[in-house]
Amino acid sequence: MSQSLSRRLAELEGAESALVLASGRAAVACTALALLRPGDHLLAGLALRVSTREFFMHELPALGTEVTYVDPREPRGWRRGLQRTTRALFVESPVIDSGRLVDLRPPRTIADELGIALIVDATGASPVNFTPLAHGADVVLHDATAFIEPHGEGEVGIVAGTEGLVEEVRLKMKAWGAEPHPAAYAQLERGLATLEVRVHHQNNAAHQVAQWAGTHPHVASVVYAGLPDHPDHPVLAQSFRGTGALLLLQLPDGHNPARVGAHATARLQQGVGPKRVATRFLAHGESGWLRVEVGLEPAEHVMDALAAALAVTAASPA
Repeated sequence: MSQSLSRRLAELEGAESALVLASGRAAVACTALALLRPGDHLLAGLALRVSTREFFMHELPALGTEVTYVDPREPRGWRRGLQRTTRALFVESPVIDSGRLVDLRPPRTIADELGIALIVDATGASPVNFTPLAHGADVVLHDATAFIEPHGEGEVGIVAGTEGLVEEVRLKMKAWGAEPHPAAYAQLERGLATLEVRVHHQNNAAHQVAQWAGTHPHVASVVYAGLPDHPDHPVLAQSFRGTGALLLLQLPDGHNPARVGAHATARLQQGVGPKRVATRFLAHGESGWLRVEVGLEPAEHVMDALAAALAVTAASPA
């Protein structure tokens, strides 16, 4: 890994050092392995992406580390979940699945009192929108394929923190064979060159789509942290520099989210031809919800695609 790339990544996070690993999963695993030993306890926020949850549920216990979970939005839950052997706290913010934001002040206070590590996975924000180290975290993780290296050419993970901690993660990375492919460095360099422009566009476009969707007759409700009525809006205003690219739309009865998403994707493809559509429309886990991950298309194109899809499925809901 080139020193210039390491410095660039560290500067983005306000960290002493940064490390590139083979994947976001490798970043989570090697950080946990560097900080935890058999007999230790990890206290994690319950809202986690699937790969992290599976590693915590199956792999860490097999290595002798106990993991328990708390609602990350319940401040007192962190203190109630502590054990004598707790050695680290783990938070995902924004939560990849829902876009919810976590107030870092309660876990940060506990970590400071006990001298233990606060780990934050900020994949859903990118360092343009959120730098957890500035808000008391000890280490920040990213699955870089979400924003930092968005070309889909391979998995890349990033860990940033103090030099000593990052060096411990580096040793685990080598021991467990989690080094990235050599081409990953060039891919990251290319992604970093346009990162700020891309993320600012996505922030602005997602905000426009959320405001538009709030007035659409075929959208029952909108969940987007950038809107004043979102429960996490105060956390956004306090700790985040951008509103993010993810919004959830609740569709009324008669609309199938999967069909709406398929129609919207097809409509966008008509405008971009053979190029890959960056915006994603996905049926959410809960019935009636459509997840929209706004990409690089203009907000007007995304709104047009959604409007056309909602009109088609309203006329033919089956």
